[in-house]
Amino acid sequence: MPLNEIVAALTITTALALGASALAPDHALTAPAATAVAVTTTPLPLNRDDPGATAIGALQFRGAVQLRATDPLFGGISGLRFGGTIPNGAQLLGVTDTGNWITLQTIESGGRLTGVRNVTLVPIRGADGRPAATKAQGDAEALEWNPDTGTAAIVYEQDHRIAHFAGIDPADPGTFSAQPDRIERLTAMTGWPLNGGGEAMAILPGGARVVLSERRMTEDGHHAGLLTIDGRTRDIAVAGVADHSPTDAVALDATHLLVLHRRFDLSGQGAAVTLVDLAPAIAGAPGALPARLLAQWQSPVTLDNMEGLALRRDGDRVFLYIVSDDNLSSLQRTLLMKFELVLPRQAGIKP
Repeated sequence: MPLNEIVAALTITTALALGASALAPDHALTAPAATAVAVTTTPLPLNRDDPGATAIGALQFRGAVQLRATDPLFGGISGLRFGGTIPNGAQLLGVTDTGNWITLQTIESGGRLTGVRNVTLVPIRGADGRPAATKAQGDAEALEWNPDTGTAAIVYEQDHRIAHFAGIDPADPGTFSAQPDRIERLTAMTGWPLNGGGEAMAILPGGARVVLSERRMTEDGHHAGLLTIDGRTRDIAVAGVADHSPTDAVALDATHLLVLHRRFDLSGQGAAVTLVDLAPAIAGAPGALPARLLAQWQSPVTLDNMEGLALRRDGDRVFLYIVSDDNLSSLQRTLLMKFELVLPRQAGIKP
C-alpha cells in the first residue's frame, strides 16, 4: 500500500476510534478578532496517476490547490458559498467547525483555479454576542448566504440549531461582529445524532429550505432531511450514495439540488456529487426523493474530507468550488477544487 494511503488509513482509524470530532479540540478555536491568515498554495492535478485526466462524470476539472498556513486556527472548513466575481477570481465565504467565519478570494487564470488570497478568519458570534467557548457550541457545518442582501444562516450540529445573521459582507469585517438576529431550533433536529446532525443546507430561489442530516437515516435507508416552506417544516427523505454521507448542498434552480457526499471510513476516502429533484416534495408528495449520480471519485483522484460546496454562474455556465475539512490535523489536507458542471442532455435541465 502506498505511504499516502497508509497515512490516510491511520487518520481514519483514529477518527473512527475516538469519534467524528476526534481530530479537533474539545474547545472552539475561534479567532480573537478578524485575523488575516498567510496561506500558501500548491497546485494539484485531478489524478496523480493520470496527469492528463480532465473530468469526473459531469464535472470538468478547472484546477485544484492545497492550502497551507502556519496559523493553528486555519482549517476545519465545513461550509462554503460563492459571493461574486472579482478580477481574476471569485469571492468565497465559509464557516469552520471550530466556530469561525472564513473569507477568501480565489486566484484564477484562464478560468482555472491557481491559488487564493486575502484569507481572513473571524469568530462567529453567538446569541450572547460572544464567540463559542466549546466545540459543541461552535460546530458550524453548513452555510447559506445571499451576498446581495447579506442574510446568512448557519447550521450547527451537536447543539442542533440554525443561526440567522443579517448584513454579512466580506468587504466589511465589522459586519461579522454582530450576534445572530434569530436562533431557530427545529423539534425534528433534536433527535438527530450528536455528531451527525445538520450537515448540508440550501435555500432555493423560491424560498424553500432544505437541511440534510449527516447520519440520521430513514427505515428504508435514505438520508433524513427537513423541508421548510413558508415557515412550515416537514420531514423528507433523500437518496444518498452507498457508504457516503451528505456534507453540503446548493440550489441549482428552483427545484433541483446539488448534494456533495463524502466517505471517510476504514475502506478509505471518497466523494460524490448528486442531483436531486425536489419538485415532488415541494408539491407535498410523500416518498423518498431519488438522486442522480453526477460524479464519484476516490484515490488516486485528488480528494480529502470533502465538506463544502459553492456554486458560481457565468452566463449559462455553472462552476462548482469544493473544499475539504482537514479537522485541524497534520495528517489531512485543506483542498480547494474547481469544476465546471456539464449536465448530460438526458437530465433535461438547463442550469
